[in-house]
Amino acid sequence: MKRAHSLPLAASIAAVALAGCSGVGMTEGVVIDGTGYSVEEVQEASQQLSVVSPEPVDTAGAIYQAGLAPLLSGWFEGTSYEITDSEIRSELSDAGLEDEAGDLTVEAVKFQRYAALTGDQAAMSSEELAPVLAELQSLTEDDIGALPVEVNPRFGSWGPAGQGIVPEVPEWIVQPES
Repeated sequence: MKRAHSLPLAASIAAVALAGCSGVGMTEGVVIDGTGYSVEEVQEASQQLSVVSPEPVDTAGAIYQAGLAPLLSGWFEGTSYEITDSEIRSELSDAGLEDEAGDLTVEAVKFQRYAALTGDQAAMSSEELAPVLAELQSLTEDDIGALPVEVNPRFGSWGPAGQGIVPEVPEWIVQPES
């Protein structure tokens, strides 16, 4: 009879131990510009983006795109190119997303739409977007690294280069010496 109770107890202890590995002191998956998103919301965004994208989008990609969205939104705000959340939600629904798009998904798609605009020669040659173009040209990796984005260590950490998300190896994992 003892053996029957030890397996559920061991499973409970393992679940508690693994939950503790998700990041000391951070319960959110990511905090972007003061808005927290749960681990589940980060995973949901990755899944939803993968449904409507030609290629799968991992959690790092979703976080990176959503992390840059407020910066771009601020630059495009007040222009005729400004993109609203309702436009994004409608676009995602039209693209085949069955569930309602999560807020983090909307932010990531907003980044994608603004990024596509920056590749549109007609849009970028518009006088209206001259200030946006100037901001884009002055953007550095340090600017990206300084954005107010805090990432749960389970996903990595925010960094200025590449995809913006740098994988972290927890301190308790010791690399073998060569």
